[in-house]
Amino acid sequence: MPRALIDTTVLFAAAYRRDSSHETALPVIRGIDNGTLPGAVVLDYVLAETLNGLTTHAGHAAAVDLLDRIEENARFHIESLSTDAFATGKSLFRLHKPLSFVDACIVAYMQTEGLGYLYAFDDDFDAVDDIYRLDTATNPYDPS
Repeated sequence: MPRALIDTTVLFAAAYRRDSSHETALPVIRGIDNGTLPGAVVLDYVLAETLNGLTTHAGHAAAVDLLDRIEENARFHIESLSTDAFATGKSLFRLHKPLSFVDACIVAYMQTEGLGYLYAFDDDFDAVDDIYRLDTATNPYDPS
């Protein structure tokens, strides 16, 4: 089954109605859920960042609701970095000033796992070779 990573910017925006990208994020989440988009890999770092943001802005109940929805949905896959990917993430963080540590870990995971597609609203990823950022509900594996 084809997969793409999903960034905090998309998860948070979909879950938080007041986010300016909420209406753009919802079709991405719905597409992953209904199978018109690839399955989503959610790094544990991304999950933590998203849940912390939701707790701050929308409350604990909203964060728990999102966690439950992700865990119960077979099309969302929570993954952790391998030791090698973590080392790569630290190196990327040191080399690429625009990337946050979590973003560097996303890139490292993508590079070590051979994944090229990322749903994200953060254009800092555009500076990294071999990362194809998707900011709409687009299926990169569908040739039509």
